[in-house]
Amino acid sequence: MLSFKRWLERVLLVLMAMMLITMVCLMLWQVAARYLLGVPALYTEETLRFLMIWMALIGAAYCFGDNKHLSLDLIPSLLPEKVGRILYLINALVVLAFAGLVLLWGGWNASMSALNQMSPIMQVPMGYAYLILPISAILIFVLQLINVFLIMTGRLRLPYAKSSAEES
Repeated sequence: MLSFKRWLERVLLVLMAMMLITMVCLMLWQVAARYLLGVPALYTEETLRFLMIWMALIGAAYCFGDNKHLSLDLIPSLLPEKVGRILYLINALVVLAFAGLVLLWGGWNASMSALNQMSPIMQVPMGYAYLILPISAILIFVLQLINVFLIMTGRLRLPYAKSSAEES
């Protein structure tokens, strides 16, 4: 299970890197077309906007998988490990509920309702842009479940657990 988690995280990193490279190339083309050729590239701004949304939500899924998301860990780091595991489980349940209800259910409804609405420049259904919401929900859900399983079975350390160097 740990190898699948690492593989999925690596796939997400590669995907985000490819999106970032594409965004840099599109931005350079947009600037070159506007200032050197005198003709603005219309599709680049909309493509950049969609890629930024997708990259941010895929990055959020990666951060949940690798426990690198924003968190306040002062109180959990002061608690005994057993209490910390319980607190981690409660936090994970809240994350799973949010991913399931808001991102998956709400995102799916939003993307399906926006399939008839076209983007202004590229004339692509806006539902495709919103489709990242349920995709990221599934990624967050899977990675969070794997993290809970690995932490509860002791195969992965709590993200805020003290290392042996800090304890001495």
